[in-house]
Amino acid sequence: MIKHKLKNLFGTPRGAIYLIALLIMAAEFLIMLLIEIVLKPIFGPNISSTFWDFLDPFFLIVIVTPWIYVLAVRPLEKQQVMLRQQFNELSITAVTFESMEGVVVTDANNKILRVNRSFTEITGYSNEEAVGKTPGMLHSGRQDKEFYRNMWQVLERDRFWSGEVWNRNKRGDIYPEWLTITAVLGTEGQVTNYVGIFSDISERKAGEQQLRKLTAHIQTAREEEKTRISREIHDDLGGTLTALKMETYRLAGKLSGNEQTAPLLEHVESMTQLIDNAVGVTRRVISDLHPTILDDLGLVAALEWQCGQFNKLTGIACEVFGAGDKDDECKLDKTAAINLFRIFQEALTNVAQHSGATRVNAEFHQGDDEIVMTISDNGRGLPEGHVSAQNSYGMRGMRERVEQLDGQILFDKPPGGGLRLTVILPVADRHNKEGKI
Repeated sequence: MIKHKLKNLFGTPRGAIYLIALLIMAAEFLIMLLIEIVLKPIFGPNISSTFWDFLDPFFLIVIVTPWIYVLAVRPLEKQQVMLRQQFNELSITAVTFESMEGVVVTDANNKILRVNRSFTEITGYSNEEAVGKTPGMLHSGRQDKEFYRNMWQVLERDRFWSGEVWNRNKRGDIYPEWLTITAVLGTEGQVTNYVGIFSDISERKAGEQQLRKLTAHIQTAREEEKTRISREIHDDLGGTLTALKMETYRLAGKLSGNEQTAPLLEHVESMTQLIDNAVGVTRRVISDLHPTILDDLGLVAALEWQCGQFNKLTGIACEVFGAGDKDDECKLDKTAAINLFRIFQEALTNVAQHSGATRVNAEFHQGDDEIVMTISDNGRGLPEGHVSAQNSYGMRGMRERVEQLDGQILFDKPPGGGLRLTVILPVADRHNKEGKI
């Protein structure tokens, strides 16, 4: 204890002065003994007293000065460097604390100790109103207890958490924020504080919403344009090809009655075959642009028809289950129907190109509140660590279509292996929205 107190004393400027004084006295005593007892008896008779008077301070300077530097000046220089570094760190901390982002500091029990000015500007709560409370004062209710339980589990494990949170300000307005929480550890590794840094991302979310609306508008415009083109092809080109085929039949009838023109029948049959091929291509193009069966018979019939076409083209078995009540299907609006059909088409394309599957099963169910479409295959599934929204343009397109309908899309592995895609769309919400437009 005494040793520790002496160390703390000599580490201060006043202690350094005490140490230098003791050092000078001790050195002066030793030099005096050296001169009076050793040097003077040996060289005294031959050297004047002036020399001895000069030798005393000379020895004192030579001996004491290095020790003063080692024991006093050098520690003070190190301490000055440390103080300068601490000052710089505190300056950086002060600038960071008063940044444009909200900052809240809590103790280990999540009690707020201090908030910055941006916290007050974003939430409306002053430092005095927030201190002593927990960040739970900002909860909006949009995230349930399970969300916060998972957040704290990650924070306790990694000492760090980052994510999107919906909070409520003092005025009662709910706003989105991007929150980062970092645990501050003590000397023994225990948590002493938590520092939360957050920013209001309302403008970014509004921009994302506008972008989704624009994307939905472009997607709808594209589908409408495809529908218009398919109708023009069906009415104009389809009608022209049908008329040509009728003319070739009439020409074949006239040529077959004349022996001289009979050899020309082979050319007429060739023309008829070409017209049939053109009709087939036209029908396929019309179906790709906008399947008329979707308008005539509904989504389930269109899914079943697409399954049949897929089976003919690839040889992969495909079947639709759980079609449900046809009357319920009539409640499905055209936008949802065409998007679900396009998602189904893209899913089958992915199966044919990447899965190596031999069978595809699709299920469609529509209730009062939601529509559920599930597509599963027995292929190889997604690679380990695959991020569907980033690595696949097809899956990204499906996700964007579902987001436009305020739904959700899930990719997982069914019990038998392969890949399962589940689309869930709200029914009531969409009808309410359309009623407001």
